Amino acid sequence: MAQHEEDRLHTHIWKALQFLLPDDAVAWSTENRQMGPREGMRRKMRGCVPGVPDMEIHYQGRTFLIEIKTPKGSVTKVQRDMHKRLKAAGIPVSVCRSLEDVLYFLETHDVPLKGVVMA
Repeated sequence: MAQHEEDRLHTHIWKALQFLLPDDAVAWSTENRQMGPREGMRRKMRGCVPGVPDMEIHYQGRTFLIEIKTPKGSVTKVQRDMHKRLKAAGIPVSVCRSLEDVLYFLETHDVPLKGVVMA
């Protein structure tokens, strides 16, 4: 049930960003869910690593990474470790629990949005 809630939140955020991100921003989501041992091995062989944040946004030569969690969702140790490594590499990473969290993260990093979200 919690996974479906996170999927709904992820979809909500993604749909909003399609309208709100600047036209010259490039964004995508990363599917890092485990799909069994065979798929896990295949991904590992191709260089997929655990703990990579859910969403990437690229804007004017900068990268922003977002880990999407529900209000009650927890960040795993693998995710915390990866976030620490990414931050050490100079890449902003944020755990966001709502669309408002995502927009705040982007605004504090000077990514201009094309509109506002009305509650």
